[in-house]
Amino acid sequence: MSAPWKYEKDRVFIKRLIVLLLVFFLLIIVLITRVFYLQILQGDRYRLLADKNRTSVRLTLPSRGNIFDRNGVKLAENKKNFQAVLIKEEALNVQKSLENFEKIIVLDEDEKARIQKEIKRKRPYMAIRIKDGLSFEEAAKLHLNAPDLTGIQIEEDLIRHYPLKDVNAHLIGYVSLMNDKDLEENPDDPLADLPGYRIGRTGLENSFEEVLKGIPGFKKKEVNAYGRSVRVLEEAVSQKGESLNLTIDSRLQEVALTALGKESGSAIVMDVNTGEILAMVSSPSYDTNIFTMPVPVKVWRSLIDNEKRPLQNKALTGTYSPGSIFKLVVALAGLEHKIIHPNKKVYCGGKVTIGNHDFHCWKRSGHGMVDLEQALMHSCDVYFYELAQQIGAEKITNMAKRLGFGVPVNIGIKGEREGLVPTPEWKKKRFKDDWRTGDTVNLSIGQGFLGTTPMQLVYMTAQIANGGKKIKPHVIKGEGVDTPASLGFKKEHLNLIKRGMNKVVNHEKGTAYRSRINVNGEKMAGKTASTQVRRITKKEREKGIIKQEDLPWKYRDHGMFAAFAPVQNPRFAIVVMIEHGGGGSSSAAPVAAKILTETLKLYPKNN
Repeated sequence: MSAPWKYEKDRVFIKRLIVLLLVFFLLIIVLITRVFYLQILQGDRYRLLADKNRTSVRLTLPSRGNIFDRNGVKLAENKKNFQAVLIKEEALNVQKSLENFEKIIVLDEDEKARIQKEIKRKRPYMAIRIKDGLSFEEAAKLHLNAPDLTGIQIEEDLIRHYPLKDVNAHLIGYVSLMNDKDLEENPDDPLADLPGYRIGRTGLENSFEEVLKGIPGFKKKEVNAYGRSVRVLEEAVSQKGESLNLTIDSRLQEVALTALGKESGSAIVMDVNTGEILAMVSSPSYDTNIFTMPVPVKVWRSLIDNEKRPLQNKALTGTYSPGSIFKLVVALAGLEHKIIHPNKKVYCGGKVTIGNHDFHCWKRSGHGMVDLEQALMHSCDVYFYELAQQIGAEKITNMAKRLGFGVPVNIGIKGEREGLVPTPEWKKKRFKDDWRTGDTVNLSIGQGFLGTTPMQLVYMTAQIANGGKKIKPHVIKGEGVDTPASLGFKKEHLNLIKRGMNKVVNHEKGTAYRSRINVNGEKMAGKTASTQVRRITKKEREKGIIKQEDLPWKYRDHGMFAAFAPVQNPRFAIVVMIEHGGGGSSSAAPVAAKILTETLKLYPKNN
């Protein structure tokens, strides 16, 4: 017979064993349930997460479309570029990798601040640009030290390059890296977070961004436990952007920019029959390649602090009083409305008095009796003062609008100014004042409220030269019109104005006689203009007007010249604008003569 204490001990043992078995079976059930949940119910989800842990998917930058001139010369292309990027999820220690990177390549404070900002902003699998434009030697050093640079990769991509540097700066424009403002404005752009992604800022690069930028591809890579790439699992090649073929002749671009020299101004050459723009330059210019990388503060300040405004495209956004070039518009309005007869003469004694105000001719002693052709040849102000009073402001402004003033010419580049054709209604709204005779008189010589762009002036000149055909100015090949519409001007009226422009250049008393040209018998005709930027007081007139060369640069007159060539059967129109050049005949006309001479040589009449 067992002792009572031994029986009690066995009973306790059995109870404990049963409890343990129950707990064990309960744990087994929980484990089986969990395995069932993870493997069966949530299997797809966790397989996907596991797959993400071993793979990395990144978009790849597309190659930007090239830009060519009319002869196939590359104006914008892409060249190889080495850049270092950081992918946080592939780095063992992000900050340590960056410290090791700096032991090889120095980063400035702005770069370091940007990198830290992007580390906080971007998701772990997104690449962060560390350094762009690495040399081959720098890339090689980084490759050699790869074990100490986990998460940092050296990639070879393409960067924008402008072979002719400053020659096409304002026409082609430039691309630059995206900034915070761009990211806010384009939150859904899949390319926005790619390191090294650049967008068009100005010129054609900006206006045709969607055409040029292309479509991104992607790479799906396998990575090891240390975040290093092992192999490419899947890849879709990016699609290159479309190329642009321009009407521009890069040879003429160089000629025009060289002819402008150190002046502040612009020059445009247009085919009068097709509207093709062969040259369009603004001066001073700048090397667009500097903007493909972050621009040093010193360089940026030198550009924006320059009083000659090198960053402005003066051909499209410069707004100026057109001066005596506008006399062509007034003359055409007078002829079309039969207010003047071609042979009718007006006496110029040097000034006209209207009310209590004297309106002076540029020639103090006057021009005597002049008809329309002579008035254009001498650029007689008094003739047009008298003519404008007979025509009236409404007919003059309507003619200006008919010839393309007051609205953008729209050659395909964003930002073009529309200028201003003032009317009595506009003045009343703007200044709460009535239109006066003096306003009409000022309008007649292209001064006062009137504002035009060089592009509008060359457009007008081309349409007078081609016999009154409404062309479509353009810089992209194929955007012109096959059959230009007629503006409805009488041929004899246009011919009369063209004869006057011929005398401006080819008559010994013409204001641009010293700039005449002769290329295998082909000559040019034109119209000079000098527009005041300061008021000449009565006291100064009595003492003697200060010579332009004695004035500070910013107080000198603007010089302008509009022309076409050849005189017989015109093919090309040109406008040259020199800011504070001191006079159209002395500053702008010689520049135009150089450019048109080369144009006629490059495009002989038999071509």
